[in-house]
Amino acid sequence: MELQKTVREPVRLEGVGLHRGEPARLTVEPAAAGTGLVFVRADLGGAEVPALQQFRAGMVHASSLSRNGVRVETPEHLLAALYALGIDNARLVLEGPEVPILDGSALPFARALLAAGCVEQGRPRRKMVVTRPVVVGDDERRIEVHPGPGGLVLTAAIDFDDEHVGFQELTVRLDRESDFLAKLAPARTFGLVRDIEMLRRAGLARGGSTDNAIVVGEEGILGGPLRFPDEFVRHKLLDLVGDLALLGCRLEGRLLAWRSGHDLHGRLVDALLAHQDAVVLEGDWDSPAARAHPVSPGRQPS
Repeated sequence: MELQKTVREPVRLEGVGLHRGEPARLTVEPAAAGTGLVFVRADLGGAEVPALQQFRAGMVHASSLSRNGVRVETPEHLLAALYALGIDNARLVLEGPEVPILDGSALPFARALLAAGCVEQGRPRRKMVVTRPVVVGDDERRIEVHPGPGGLVLTAAIDFDDEHVGFQELTVRLDRESDFLAKLAPARTFGLVRDIEMLRRAGLARGGSTDNAIVVGEEGILGGPLRFPDEFVRHKLLDLVGDLALLGCRLEGRLLAWRSGHDLHGRLVDALLAHQDAVVLEGDWDSPAARAHPVSPGRQPS
């Protein structure tokens, strides 16, 4: 039986927000068993936003959460690190609306969490085991989840109409912490120059630079070498892990993603939560802790 975990001691990180370009400060604090992952806006009187699917707000180029008008933006790299390192319960205290982008990857979060350490808590971990296929999307963009051999195995493929990105494919195992740390955590967010210009006209990406993102121009990669030849698909997988964390539990199965993005990840989480006949729930689901629920179609962010 796997037990829930929390951080042993507080973790503090600060930097700039990717989209607003404002200072962003984060403290990851220990939390009691059954609490889950809960963002706390310290600058707004301690308003809480649980990292659960029903609080997901629409945003194509990044993830976002919203509850009673209180927002938390770009949480996916932090959530991916917490999920992959097996941290079930934590208070994620923010000063400002955005999680700091740091170097554009999950590696600084993972290193800080590993340095702080974690402790087991006396309550079974929640788990969702896939027992029959769940599919969202179409031939152009698609995610499938199938029963697996144990743990979570992820395969993603991308195909960009850009010679510097092109087709890339990768498989990782999320039940192996080493796979996440070596293959996904260092992979940085990326964007094409034309898309970044569009975002800035919309008032976004104001904190983005070649210090915290891979920028792809007509002549190639701007601002330094890639960390991996296939860093683009690795970052897509990293974002997928962060969005899966909004299930509020561990997922066990075999997942295949073709040209997916944040919006399709959200549809997958909704489908898993809505189709309870396709999964088996194991662990501590009887506790009073908040559970994730699918987002109703057409619902506007609160």
